[in-house]
Amino acid sequence: MTARSFAALLTALITVVPATQLQAQKIKIIVDQDARGPATTDMQSILMFLQSDKFDVLGITTVSGDQWMKEETQRTLRLLEIAGRTEVPVAEGALFPLLNSKEESERWENLYGKLGYKGCWSDFSKHPHVSEAYKAGYHDPLVVPPLVEGEPHIKPMAESAADFIIRMVHKYPGQVVIWAGGPMTNVALSLRLDPDVATLAKELVLMGSGMYADNGGIDRINGRREFNWWFDPEAVRISMRAPWKKITITPIDISVKTTLGREIHDAIAKADTPVARYLTAYSEPSFMWDELSAAALIDPAIITAQKEFYVDIDIDHGPSYGETLFWAPEASVPTYEHKATVQLDVDTKKLYDLYVKLMTQPPRVH
Repeated sequence: MTARSFAALLTALITVVPATQLQAQKIKIIVDQDARGPATTDMQSILMFLQSDKFDVLGITTVSGDQWMKEETQRTLRLLEIAGRTEVPVAEGALFPLLNSKEESERWENLYGKLGYKGCWSDFSKHPHVSEAYKAGYHDPLVVPPLVEGEPHIKPMAESAADFIIRMVHKYPGQVVIWAGGPMTNVALSLRLDPDVATLAKELVLMGSGMYADNGGIDRINGRREFNWWFDPEAVRISMRAPWKKITITPIDISVKTTLGREIHDAIAKADTPVARYLTAYSEPSFMWDELSAAALIDPAIITAQKEFYVDIDIDHGPSYGETLFWAPEASVPTYEHKATVQLDVDTKKLYDLYVKLMTQPPRVH
């Protein structure tokens, strides 16, 4: 066989591979996110999953945290329109944490000192370092303010986030990665409705927790009181004690080693795509909290150091409420504690290069 005929045969074989088989090779993922918008770390991580050809995004589930769930849902729907991915379903999740509340946070502050960030319980209009795109005062959970990025024309699913998670892990047993970039309320609710979620899922990947206080610029007081986990500690307790096949955590210890700065912003601004225009208009300098967690799923080589720990959370409603608990893998712990792979160092060049590549490429064709 000549080289030319072999090449022709190879091309023919490639073209007849069924689309369903190619889809099966992708990572099936549910993106659970407290999708504050526009163009925050939350939305940018969603875009990474949408823009990468490594994922089959089964759906996006929204949960109150950085903003209220109803507003986040509308911003997520609008993002899907901008990215040209309106086929991806959005399921609305928990409007409130399992037990924590705005009133509880105010009680805690009166007793123990001010919290640095309170998400949807905050009044951003009083924050000196927030741009006009985000300068909204505190509003009721069911209020959706006008969206500067435009109002969506598509609607969320009628199905709840917890029910959607349960249905997907049963439909694709052993194949679904649940990625959580916000509070763990939806994950905990799905586990309470169906404990088999943990054993049916392929992996739980999450951005949250803090390990070493005062490390890498993390404030000593809040070093182990990371927002995603502090907002709903009881949900974290339920989720971390479930028998997942694997848990991977991106903590704030590694997040603060990253910077989405002006150089990245300018590189994206050169691309004339809907996604690039959205990011250019609304993104601001920040640590790449959630983007890093998403990027590590795309290219594991981005993470240069990681360790195994037993990881849990303090749910005592005192000064340590919401603080991360962790033990060395050789520690003697109760059987309900589980090991997690915790990411601790990053190749920032690989991260930035991947991020720019994904955010500047043309919309994916489906």
